[in-house]
Amino acid sequence: MKIFNLILIMVLANFTIADDHVSASSAAGAGLPEGGFSTFHVVAENPYEYIEALKAAPEALAAGGGDVVGYCMTMTGHDYPGEMFIWNAYSSLKDALSSSAGLSYNPYDAPKQLQNMRKILYTSAWKPLTPFELKPGFERVTRVMVKPENTQKFLQATEMVQAAINASGSEFEMGVFLPLGGGSKETTMMLRGIAPDGESFGSLYEEGYGGAAWGQAFLGMMALVDEIVRDSHEQCEILYTAE
Repeated sequence: MKIFNLILIMVLANFTIADDHVSASSAAGAGLPEGGFSTFHVVAENPYEYIEALKAAPEALAAGGGDVVGYCMTMTGHDYPGEMFIWNAYSSLKDALSSSAGLSYNPYDAPKQLQNMRKILYTSAWKPLTPFELKPGFERVTRVMVKPENTQKFLQATEMVQAAINASGSEFEMGVFLPLGGGSKETTMMLRGIAPDGESFGSLYEEGYGGAAWGQAFLGMMALVDEIVRDSHEQCEILYTAE
């Protein structure tokens, strides 16, 4: 926890990117990206049926006050069967933690059908640390430990990896997120690599193992990681967008 707090302090105090590391698409030099997320983690008896029930209940999705609401379902690397979560995207952390928006949602007051389809595990708030376009798809999700003194280099490296993969012609998004109030479940930075679908992500793996030009950037990024705490694949989708 001490290391985690140091990372938070260093990110907030020293979020700068050296000129020789700024990519054409990078906006991080101006400071941390705006906005935040919340995640509501559950065990679903049947995730597919639960997702369909959520799609049919837009009022339940709107109850969390998010600008955009979606889900992520674990596809490989499960900690337990039926692993998934509902996410809310907010324009600010103020909204995410507001009693009139993010924290106004009462999961115990959800429609009985939804309550009977899932078991609540925990919730967390998240702050994006790198520029991030919300384009959910097939995602590799890696919880990582990085030394505080290497945090800025790591964030820069993730942007360089994304830029290199995009330059090769592949659609790919990468974001780093810091948990806020995640309890004992969320104590590390989360790295998300996102492709439009599983087939696209599989092609990226083939390219990487085949010696793609962006491979060196990826290896440089991973060299800054001290420990991989967890690694999985998730399928994510937008369910609701506020008007």
